[in-house]
Amino acid sequence: MSEASWRVDPDLRDKFHPDHPNDVQVIVHDGEPRRTKKPPEACWVQVDRVVGTMKVPSGPPDAKPPIPPNAIRWSERTVYGGKLLNQPKNLTSVRAGEIVTFVHCAGMPHPLAITPEYRAEREKWTFVPCSKCGADQGLDPPTTMARTRFPDAPAGSFPIAFTAFCPCGGTMVLSMIEDAAPRPGAPSAGASTHSSPGAKPWWKVW
Repeated sequence: MSEASWRVDPDLRDKFHPDHPNDVQVIVHDGEPRRTKKPPEACWVQVDRVVGTMKVPSGPPDAKPPIPPNAIRWSERTVYGGKLLNQPKNLTSVRAGEIVTFVHCAGMPHPLAITPEYRAEREKWTFVPCSKCGADQGLDPPTTMARTRFPDAPAGSFPIAFTAFCPCGGTMVLSMIEDAAPRPGAPSAGASTHSSPGAKPWWKVW
């Protein structure tokens, strides 16, 4: 893409400030409010770069987790970056003047800020979009979302799928891709390195 490709991106071109053609409102956050107790905020970002792309897998709603690779549909979202122009009122992880990276998210009124950790994990999880607004992104990496919901998960186990409420009140379903799921006996991300050899994946709906 060209240097100013964000201005012609069909997902962004109608969202820029009429007097400042590189300024767009982005949903910035400290993570899921369920974990942080702080709601996301819409702040202005002056876009000045294309950071790269994020692979976005999606699977059929009736697929059983973990989702086999041959059932997944892959797409890509352009990741943009820019300077945060105004100071969020209640957030602590982002400040005015810092660089924010973000992607378009269907169903949300503004693009969504993402972290490198989220970007890396998103490629390993399918999202069945929100049942109400169609959003297909979260505010935390999927493994963080799982730990928030199931802090008392059995030792040595790991989540392969769960549901999550969208900020609009709808429900999303997150499922780990089969090739990304740890095998029994192998420690998973966030799991103790002393996991038992017979560790099994677990599945819960919230």
